[in-house]
Amino acid sequence: MPAKKSTTLLSHLNELRKRMMVSAICFVATMSVCLARSEFVIKHLVGKAKDFEFIYVAPAELLIAYIRIAIICGIIVAFPVISFQIWQFIRPGLTRRERIAAGFVLTFGMMLFAVGSFFAYEVVLPFTLKYFAGLNGGSIGNGQSIKAMVSIQSYLNFFINTMLTFGLVFEMPVVIILLTQLGMLNPRFLRKNRKYVILAVFILAAVITPPDVTSQVLIALPMLVLFEISIWISSLLFRRKLAATEAS
Repeated sequence: MPAKKSTTLLSHLNELRKRMMVSAICFVATMSVCLARSEFVIKHLVGKAKDFEFIYVAPAELLIAYIRIAIICGIIVAFPVISFQIWQFIRPGLTRRERIAAGFVLTFGMMLFAVGSFFAYEVVLPFTLKYFAGLNGGSIGNGQSIKAMVSIQSYLNFFINTMLTFGLVFEMPVVIILLTQLGMLNPRFLRKNRKYVILAVFILAAVITPPDVTSQVLIALPMLVLFEISIWISSLLFRRKLAATEAS
């Protein structure tokens, strides 16, 4: 019996090594291609902030920015292959019901993350960049002025963090689905605390957007829609759990 367990463990480790090798090769290949095109990507990103003048303040800063963009783009491009390899490794250990649930959550989660990042790219970033550019102090007297000169590394940090934040915020339905399935949330609790969620969403929108009502509503509305969708899904799951409990 111990020999059989040892053989099984070795086969699992070999399978894991093979999956990791395929993922690593795919990532290195996509990162190399992206590195060759990283200058084009950075020019495109910088083009979204036409009111700023960009600089780099360290000899290697621009090169590091190219490499960082290549790594991020490489991960994005290789992610379908990497996620498939992970799925193929864990799939044999799951029941049919678990495979369906995990596949749904992973697919739905990736879609929501992509939608959230796209929303940040097309809606949030143009608003915030325009607002921050408007803070340019211009002349402050005595022949002095304040001009927006931004480090390319700082700009990339802001850009990536904004897209990542909204990608994670849009994962709200997935988180609520998981917590409902685990019995840690129920639709009654969500409805009871709806007013606090609405307040928190508008506070968040006020913090990350320019101080005008239109932009705040544009940012807050998708989050509120996601919350209402989350309540609806939670209700469906909760009713199914109750029905299954009563049937048993």
